[in-house]
Amino acid sequence: MIYAQFYQRSVYPPDALIEACGDRSVVIIDARLRSDSIGRIAAAECAKRGYEAWQIFKGESFTRSNPISGIWSVSRDNPPRDPAWLSAHSM
Repeated sequence: MIYAQFYQRSVYPPDALIEACGDRSVVIIDARLRSDSIGRIAAAECAKRGYEAWQIFKGESFTRSNPISGIWSVSRDNPPRDPAWLSAHSM
């Protein structure tokens, strides 16, 4: 399973980036897709849902997964880069 975890700004400490929670804070992505498609889907859903950033995870389940990317911002000042990190993780 591959999914994107979304992040938001905390109230305290100010401006700290924290994992969002709830059913809207993740999106499961088809693992058969190419890495650039996975990155585009994650970035689009993150922006659509109003979150600040996203990170890709891979594993058997939500509780047994590990991050396979860094945390990427969807702001216009810091757009997502080409997600070449997936190719290094046997995708």
